[in-house]
Amino acid sequence: MLALHVQTSSKRLAVKWPNLWIPVQCLHSREKDYLVYYKELELKGGSDQAAVRDAFLKLAKKVHPDSGHSQANAEKFQKIDNAYRKLLEKFSSERWNVNKCEGEFGLYYEQKRKWREMEREEEEEEEEEEKEKDYGIKHTAPQHRQYLSYEGIGIGTPSQRQRQYTKVRAQRATSSVVDYRIKRISEGNTETAMVDRDRKEARKIRTRYGIDRIVDDVIQEAMARGDFDNLSLAGKPLPERNINPYVDTTTQKINEHLINNGFAPEWVMVDKEVRQKREAVRQRLRQARQRLGPLPLTPDDQTLWQEMLDQLAATHIRDLNRHINKLNFLVPLMTQQLTHFPLKREAEQVLREGETREDVERRRREKEEIERRKEEENRGWLFGIFRLFRRI
Repeated sequence: MLALHVQTSSKRLAVKWPNLWIPVQCLHSREKDYLVYYKELELKGGSDQAAVRDAFLKLAKKVHPDSGHSQANAEKFQKIDNAYRKLLEKFSSERWNVNKCEGEFGLYYEQKRKWREMEREEEEEEEEEEKEKDYGIKHTAPQHRQYLSYEGIGIGTPSQRQRQYTKVRAQRATSSVVDYRIKRISEGNTETAMVDRDRKEARKIRTRYGIDRIVDDVIQEAMARGDFDNLSLAGKPLPERNINPYVDTTTQKINEHLINNGFAPEWVMVDKEVRQKREAVRQRLRQARQRLGPLPLTPDDQTLWQEMLDQLAATHIRDLNRHINKLNFLVPLMTQQLTHFPLKREAEQVLREGETREDVERRRREKEEIERRKEEENRGWLFGIFRLFRRI
């Protein structure tokens, strides 16, 4: 009936416009071909792309030559594959024709469609938030439960778990009643009701231009609050940035942010610890030298000195060398690597140049002498003032 109507219309148009050619016969034959393709896939005419794909997969598993099925047939598979490809071309051309109808405003329609999807997603998120807020609906993944029944609550036999679950439900109901009463009381308060109403109205605001508009709104709000009024570099040229050619820009930028916020790269912190530990070892060597006499050392002093060196090597030096090894793996340049702490060389230098027991005693006596003189001067000054007042 439809074909007859199309043929009649084409004849009328041909009489009125002889030079006009309408491929009605071509369209009719193409529709017949599509019906044949649908029949090859055991589908009704007009099925959608998803149904065509499912039918092709189902038949391909049966008739493919390598499937090992009793109905395997290479010729049948070729027909099915050809029909599937032709129908895919049909669906693709239909989509292209639909998009072509949008014309020069196609991008506008696409953007508008994206805005609608964003609004729909935001509304769904708000509905989920309202559900969680009002009713406390929370999803618990079943694979994290010990039991699938009674929401995974309770232990013991099923009857014991049922009683425990009943108690939990009663507690939930009690807390829900309390929350509902508190909510009703807060709604009666004018200020609280206005705050809730403002919060709901704020959620209805939709940004029209996506993330760019959000960023612009945040910047404008910050400028209105005056966050940019008291900047440290206001009215001054920007400082020069030190660029390290041996480090990529991403790592350098991350390091800058860490340093500005009180952090530093790991190798910097380890280097600081190594320097502190080296200075602590040198300080212990100097303190031990102050308890010994001048060179050459006596046998007793030599024994004390060697015991102290052995103790340092077993504790502090081992820990220091472990930190140095860690630092050598972390530093970005080979020139920043360090060798192990030379305990023998440092000990010999402290023995030659460090203060002896006599030097410490002499320095203590000099300090006491200076304090005694200051005390005598202060005493004489006070005595002079006292005599002056007596004369008056």
